[in-house]
Amino acid sequence: MPGYAFHTKYVLSTGGTIRFSISLAGLSATKGKLLLSINRLDEQGVPSRTPPKVKEIALATLAANGNSIEISQLGLRSHYYAIMGVLTEDSDARAERIEISGTGIDNNEAFATRLDAARTAFLSTPGTGILEHYISSERATLEQPRSQMCTAYQMGEPIYAEWCQRMGASPSLHRKQWEFVFILRSLEYYGALREGARGLGFGVGIEPLSSLFAAAGCKIVATDLAQHDERSLVWDNTHQLGANLDHIFQPHLCNQAEFYERVSFRPVDMNAIPADLRDFDFTWSSCAYEHLGSIEAGLAFFENSLACLKPGGIAVHTTELNLSSNRNTMDTGTTVLFRRRDFETLARRLIAAGHDVIPITFDSGDSELDHVIDIPPYSADSHLKLALLRWVSTSFGMVVRKGPRLVA
Repeated sequence: MPGYAFHTKYVLSTGGTIRFSISLAGLSATKGKLLLSINRLDEQGVPSRTPPKVKEIALATLAANGNSIEISQLGLRSHYYAIMGVLTEDSDARAERIEISGTGIDNNEAFATRLDAARTAFLSTPGTGILEHYISSERATLEQPRSQMCTAYQMGEPIYAEWCQRMGASPSLHRKQWEFVFILRSLEYYGALREGARGLGFGVGIEPLSSLFAAAGCKIVATDLAQHDERSLVWDNTHQLGANLDHIFQPHLCNQAEFYERVSFRPVDMNAIPADLRDFDFTWSSCAYEHLGSIEAGLAFFENSLACLKPGGIAVHTTELNLSSNRNTMDTGTTVLFRRRDFETLARRLIAAGHDVIPITFDSGDSELDHVIDIPPYSADSHLKLALLRWVSTSFGMVVRKGPRLVA
């Protein structure tokens, strides 16, 4: 059919020639052209201002000569490339499937090498100064949760299966499920998940947590971006925006009457938390504050969210941790990757303000699965660590108890 045909995920160039091979299995065509272009992003994920070179291929000729074509260009090291195909308006092409492969691009082995280097370069180093007693080398567990990242060991703990059962799900080796379990278990362990407790969720989308909290007898204010906010379009278009209670309610987890009695919804911009959201027993978010525009905006959100708590209240927020570098990262844009140093900066600020930062471990796991890095297109299984542009990332959860005093 005429128009857009395909656009691959962006992949990292190793430098030198980058080549894409496209095969249109079962192609039939008598007229029209396939227009191919290689699009580029720089090291920070910003699109190139230079228009891509377009290669035109007559579809009838392609169909008569094996249905396969290659396109290549000189790739810049640490830049990202994707191949796009468009059919001209006069096209009558049909194909059974499209197969695309590439050379001159980064692979899983290269990402694994970066991760192994990070384990010894910065993830395993002790805390310094005021953080000397807050950063440990202990194994991350759900039996005694700390501020920690997703690891395979935790997914094998009995308590992981117990919480999955309470979520109405089978245990899976996926970091998103781990985030939900980590939030639930941390709130339980630190005494915030109890009948009558008041909870405030940020960027809740259609996650199951509000329903689970309501079923446990908690009073919940669930928040997300307003549906008319242009920043919410990507979430709304992919059916991930929690625009109202009907979107949030999970009928298999909570009685409907109890849910609507105990949960309310409010549109909230996490960069501007309303001043009247106060005196909660706990706050939470699951991979939300990396989408606030910058690393500094994310850290400011975490600090500001503590104002919503009662003294002694618990905040549990998960986000993205850069496992490749403690220096270079994506620090601005629609998604950012927090480094170890950023969580250390946050911890120092919170300690100075009189809050209790739950000890941090940067244990990245020692099982075979902890060394597997999912690369685009991502798998639904065994998705603990993944490649985001040039970096390896995983989920990290930080737990903080609000202090009894305020520091001016």
